[in-house]
Amino acid sequence: MRNNYEKSKIQETVENLESEVKRFADALPYWAKYLGAQILDGHEVNDDVIETAYKFLLEELDLINKSTRTLIEINYTAGDLSDYKTDLILKELKKVEGVNALIEGQVIEFSKFLTIIYGANGSGKSGYIRLLKRIFYSKSPEEILSNVHIDHGHKDIKAELTFSSASTDIPLEYPANQEAPEFAQFAVFDGKSVVKHLENKNEFEFRPAGLSFFADYTDAIIQLEQRLAADVASKSPLNQYGLWFEGDSEIKTFVEGLSANTKTDDLKKYVPYSEEDTVQKAALQKSYDELLLASTGKDKEITNLQTIKRLLGENKQAIDLLNAYFTPESLKAINDKIADVVAKEATAKAEGIENFKTDKIEGIGTVEWKGLIVAADAFAKKQKEDPNAYPEDDDNCLLCHQPLSDDAQDLIANCFQFIKSVAEQEAATAATDLGKLKEKYEKFSFDLLPDDNVLSTWLLSNHPAELDTLKKALGEHKKFSEQIITNIISKKASDLSSVQTSVVVHGILTDKIDKGIKTLEDGTEKTELAKLFAAKTLLEHKEKFNAHFETLENFVKTLVWVKKARKADFAKRKITETEKTLSNKYFNQKYVDTFNSECQKLNGNFGIEISHTGQAGKSYRQLRLKGRNPNAVLSEGEQKVIAIADFLAEMQMSEINRGLVFDDPVTSLDDYRKSEIAFRVTEIAQGKQVAVFTHDLAFVAALISHANEQSVEHDCHWIENEDGKTPGKIWLKNTPSYEKEYKTSGKAQAQLIVAKAAQPADREQNLKNGFAALRTSYEAMVVFNLFNGVVQRFEERVSVDSLARIKFDDTIREEVVDSFYQCCRYMEGHSHSDKYQFIKPTIEGLQEEIQRFDAINAKVKKLRVQLN
Repeated sequence: MRNNYEKSKIQETVENLESEVKRFADALPYWAKYLGAQILDGHEVNDDVIETAYKFLLEELDLINKSTRTLIEINYTAGDLSDYKTDLILKELKKVEGVNALIEGQVIEFSKFLTIIYGANGSGKSGYIRLLKRIFYSKSPEEILSNVHIDHGHKDIKAELTFSSASTDIPLEYPANQEAPEFAQFAVFDGKSVVKHLENKNEFEFRPAGLSFFADYTDAIIQLEQRLAADVASKSPLNQYGLWFEGDSEIKTFVEGLSANTKTDDLKKYVPYSEEDTVQKAALQKSYDELLLASTGKDKEITNLQTIKRLLGENKQAIDLLNAYFTPESLKAINDKIADVVAKEATAKAEGIENFKTDKIEGIGTVEWKGLIVAADAFAKKQKEDPNAYPEDDDNCLLCHQPLSDDAQDLIANCFQFIKSVAEQEAATAATDLGKLKEKYEKFSFDLLPDDNVLSTWLLSNHPAELDTLKKALGEHKKFSEQIITNIISKKASDLSSVQTSVVVHGILTDKIDKGIKTLEDGTEKTELAKLFAAKTLLEHKEKFNAHFETLENFVKTLVWVKKARKADFAKRKITETEKTLSNKYFNQKYVDTFNSECQKLNGNFGIEISHTGQAGKSYRQLRLKGRNPNAVLSEGEQKVIAIADFLAEMQMSEINRGLVFDDPVTSLDDYRKSEIAFRVTEIAQGKQVAVFTHDLAFVAALISHANEQSVEHDCHWIENEDGKTPGKIWLKNTPSYEKEYKTSGKAQAQLIVAKAAQPADREQNLKNGFAALRTSYEAMVVFNLFNGVVQRFEERVSVDSLARIKFDDTIREEVVDSFYQCCRYMEGHSHSDKYQFIKPTIEGLQEEIQRFDAINAKVKKLRVQLN
């Protein structure tokens, strides 16, 4: 019990930590403060909360108009632990199914303080530990395998656990109740955990609720950051508007340079396109045409070359545009979209379609099946004023007009609900997006050099090899595009290498054309034609600019939105630094002190140092020894001691832990270490419920010895693999104190009485239990009467003083051996020699063996009296 001073110090720490967490939350911007308040109030950070915070963030970034805001108050007290019970006790584990090859129908009862479960290697002990590591907290949960010795008939993994709190039993099932808070109040330590404790950087799983706020807040911030990133990605289009403008002009250059820095006044510089501009453009066109007609043959050739040059440029632009959609980034985006559709359709299927599977109808879950439901839903809405009223009682089938049964109504309603489900809608949306992507690739034209094309004709006459190379490249490009479309249709992503059609030849040919034009050019008409053409082009571009002004203006607004959005500051580093500061102030040193205390109690002062780091609002610890991992320096036994100390320290820091489970914690340790750990485990059992699974009899003896010395209530059970094929048989309360109850045939006689009154179906099991009890009585006879307690199963000490009183004749020895194996004949779980074949147990047989035991026991007692 903590004294009042200790309680006040703990309360002072909590209050100080709370005030600092509240101070941090109060200083956050409004959108972040809203998130913090939701977390500190204990609300789930669901999609609605993220959307509300996102709206406040957009307001903060001046991307939408600010709404009327209410004052956010940070009302926070220490974490709500109402779901966890301070008096929680694990009472029993039973009805275990589907776990390895464990025999079913067994029960493990747990003492309120210390429970010892002994089992030799191969007894099934590990199966129970794997199960408990799945149910309770563990640093090394393992996959539970089904029985590998059978080919079929495997059962699902199941178990029932009974807890108690406030004198009330709490029955829970695994995995049905796997999220129950009771399961989180117990922790498991085993050999595989040692590596986790020593090698890994471990997160503090159990910390004050105030510190846990930062991890939850960081998770929420990451969700919000991803939400904004998705919008930014969707609002970041490429500027391809320069393709609208043929030729060159300052307007085209301006359009190609549009950015988030483009001013509104700059956009309006080229508006409006007036009637005066129309008249001027016509006059320029007339002057240009007249001068062009006046040109002689050389000018015609120059014009022809210029045309070819322009066509080459346009062809290059078209190929460049195609190439942009076949880059590694574009191909990865396609694969990502396919994977997204497959994942969401799988989710929709898992969440709903399996509920409609039947062997009466084929194609459940197909597109046709969903289409049928959508059509039926639309048609049903036309049957009644209330569009959601169908189906109801007395309604008829829309197809066969027969009355609908209750089951039919439920099926129709479930189908309608399924098709409107979130998962289905998300899958449909993803499929629609993928379909749009497919349509885009289907619209691509790769026939950029048709035979009757002016450019194709010119290339065929002047550069046939280059024409052939380009056509082949475009043909391969087309096949690649068709493969992409096939992948989209089949929804199968594949590793496709980027395909690009080279445009190097375009540059080479353009240079040649320029040289040809320069050779032909002489005279002044060229200069005048160029001026007229430039002036005419500028007005043509101005006309087109005004026609698409709204589109261009919206494009700039989108770029401005993206620029502002990218200025969002989520201050994740500040979160981590604040959490680290508060952890150092209120938690880390306390953990170090607790860890060092455990090391001292376990005689494990090996100079271990503990480093603390923070990341994403979480705290981590790393055990080091002279800058190295402890497992690189310490012996295996020393490693285990340090790992146990780390485990015990963490569990003592937990506000919710009520019980510990150990699996062979003393492997590779000497007897002295085993005794030290047994002593510490027994101490802990006075404040927490402890269960120890072990195959080490010396450790069992040490646990029982220390429990007796400290007056700690304890139970000891045995796990056996009786026939080598059915591990997991539990023998409850098999300790020296229980063995003494078997000094007589009383236990067997009690089973005989029950068997006589039992129904035939239960009688055989009662009789088997009776023979098992009688077998144990013979074992107790050997330990306490024949050997006079010199050597006992659970004692480290050998009673040499009693050795002088051991003496019995061969006749009694033979009778005991023969009678012991006579009992074993009636127990199916044991292997039998030819002399003692299995016999179906009967009431008469048990009664006869009880009488035989009593007679032998009387002889042994008489012999002991004579010897004394």
